[in-house]
Amino acid sequence: MPISKPHSTLGAGNMGSCSKLAVYLEKENKDLDKLLQTKTSLKDQRNIENRKQSFFSHSEKAISTNEVISSIDNNIKKLGRNDSKYFAPTISFSQKELDFIFDTVTNGEEVKDVWQLNQDQYRLYNDMIMDYTRLVMTNYAKNFNREDKGLKSGADLVYYAKIEHFRKFKGNDKEVISGKFKSGDIKPGLNTHVHVIVSRKSKSQRLKLTPTSKERKTDRSIGGNKYRVGFDRVRWINLNEDSFDKYFKYPRKALERFEIQNILKNGSPKEKEVLLKQINQQDLSTRNLQAKETKAKVSVPKNRIK
Repeated sequence: MPISKPHSTLGAGNMGSCSKLAVYLEKENKDLDKLLQTKTSLKDQRNIENRKQSFFSHSEKAISTNEVISSIDNNIKKLGRNDSKYFAPTISFSQKELDFIFDTVTNGEEVKDVWQLNQDQYRLYNDMIMDYTRLVMTNYAKNFNREDKGLKSGADLVYYAKIEHFRKFKGNDKEVISGKFKSGDIKPGLNTHVHVIVSRKSKSQRLKLTPTSKERKTDRSIGGNKYRVGFDRVRWINLNEDSFDKYFKYPRKALERFEIQNILKNGSPKEKEVLLKQINQQDLSTRNLQAKETKAKVSVPKNRIK
């Protein structure tokens, strides 16, 4: 399942400027710049240059790092010195989900990594990831339950996202410990994920939005005005999973669903037993139905036999 985590930050405090985070997210482009310096062919240089990723928002592409910093840092009306100014959600995908997207982009052509995509395929792939990210951020906005206050979609947020296609091995990875890879080596295969920087304040600057709140959904009343607070992180993941399946037309199996995996990981022994029994019954019913359909297709009506 696609995992969306509403991190407060990525290694730096989020009570000041987002500049450190925004600059940090240029790391993949910097690696491509280093690779660019090793190439002498104009074709190779253009190919690498076209692989670079820019920030994008809910409605725009190719946004500069300086614009991201300025926009987030200035969207802080009525926030105090010790208040969080922004959050840093991440969006990751399972290997099956990435394989499925690649099959869609390449029409079934076997591809091992993003370098094997041609420029048109690479552009389409990134556009699809961007579109999905925008659906995730609309789910993010809706999950605060403040539609009556004008928070209806990602367009009502101030956020910027960047796609990354590579992950690197760390010193504690088993592949590094075994000596197969070195720390800092790029991991093989498909590793696409998305980093987001989203302002604590809505675009109108009327609402404070905290996705790391422990409250899932709470109704409150101040001065006779009722309002709802909280951010249900489990609900957000489920919404994003549904959005993924609809957008990419992904045929998700029961065992891939987040709610199923969550029970198998955190549920009681009884809950796990009941769930597995239900899944096995569903799989058996599906196999029986497929067998009947297959038999119906290959059988020849008796009145056609001569």
